[in-house]
Amino acid sequence: MSKTDHESCAVEKAILKSFNRQSLLSNDDSGWSGIRFQFTHSISASALPEEIVFPENAIHIYTDMPSDYVVEARINGRLQKSSLVTGHSLIIPRGTVYWQSDTHKSKGITLGLNSCFLTRTLSESIDLGCLELHPQFPTFDPLIYQIGLALKAELEQNRHSSRLYAESAATFLITHLFHHYALRKQKEQITTTGLPKYKLQQVIDYIHANLDCNIGLTELADLAQMSLSHFSRLFKQSTGYSPHQFVIKCRVDRARELLLKSDLSIADITYKVGFANQGHLTNHFKRLLGVTPKVVREK
Repeated sequence: MSKTDHESCAVEKAILKSFNRQSLLSNDDSGWSGIRFQFTHSISASALPEEIVFPENAIHIYTDMPSDYVVEARINGRLQKSSLVTGHSLIIPRGTVYWQSDTHKSKGITLGLNSCFLTRTLSESIDLGCLELHPQFPTFDPLIYQIGLALKAELEQNRHSSRLYAESAATFLITHLFHHYALRKQKEQITTTGLPKYKLQQVIDYIHANLDCNIGLTELADLAQMSLSHFSRLFKQSTGYSPHQFVIKCRVDRARELLLKSDLSIADITYKVGFANQGHLTNHFKRLLGVTPKVVREK
């Protein structure tokens, strides 16, 4: 395990301890960059022994609790008691002093957002020197809830080909947090011309050359020498697709070409174009082309 992995693991454990949680499902070995995912359950229905300073930006999404679930939390010295329902989210920025007490055990999704990833995501669209993410007592935010559920589903269904999806979701989540939970109004640089043609071609060439790999949003943005959010926005302006959608389309197009022009089995083609399994290939094939790989092969 690398030094970075050790540090990430230590931060992850500290976040879970701060929320009094244990992990049931995590993104270990999935290659995700910048975001840590944990599907968790309460260690006990009791108060934390002491206040804890959060080591990293974190969100806890409550997904499964009894109808009379109540949490009492103290954030930076301010105390509040809240009755919660499924979908409530607790937002705790790095450095927040936190304490809580639960009346019942519960399950939920705990997300850790790496500060360096956050800075890279927002550096070209927001003046971070004038903004600070604001801690939130449990609040119902449907978008945060849906992003959490989407990450959980992607991890369960496509664990080893989910990196680009996860990093795209993390980028959108971070942007959403600073739109709605920052102390000051953000200042965005609006660009409508898309990526420069030579940068767009570099990115597309890289995608085509690496379809069998677990392509990440971070490396595509690095190639274009842009922040994650700025790159994602300009890439969609240029192509009409998000980076994740574009990679899926390229994989389906390459699979169709191989089905028509090679003798490779559908299973071999699945992995050659970067899909996690044959079912994943078939689902996207039917969605984009209206037919299954088997039908194309039999033509």
